[in-house]
Amino acid sequence: MVDVIDQKILEELEKNSRASYSDIAQVVGRTEATIRRRVHRLIKKNIIKKFTIEYELNSKPKVRATVKIEPDFKNIKRILKELSEIEEITDIWRLSGDCGLLLKLEIPSMEDFNPILEGKISTIEGIRIIETCFITDVIK
Repeated sequence: MVDVIDQKILEELEKNSRASYSDIAQVVGRTEATIRRRVHRLIKKNIIKKFTIEYELNSKPKVRATVKIEPDFKNIKRILKELSEIEEITDIWRLSGDCGLLLKLEIPSMEDFNPILEGKISTIEGIRIIETCFITDVIK
């Protein structure tokens, strides 16, 4: 049936069905030839029935934006905690001097921006929104 080595191979293939025999061999601690032979045996015994992929149809690229805010530094810990809890905020940078904080947001569409800005970010006590910008192109 399936031994410990086969189980490790199956676990690696479950994580990434496109993993090379060489990559699996490194993780499992066996030779590439051994992994190849065992995978073919698992297929022949119908233990591995198919290799699949995951995908999402109609997935549009996310809209990205930055929001520069001026926080009340007396309440910075609370403000940072509340900002961190907003799912759409992917990055928070503290800037030097009087520059405040710069937030990066990823949202499904342009229409989602104002509800997040007005309903989530602006409701945090102790911040003032200075500037918002949409990212139009990533160069590097």
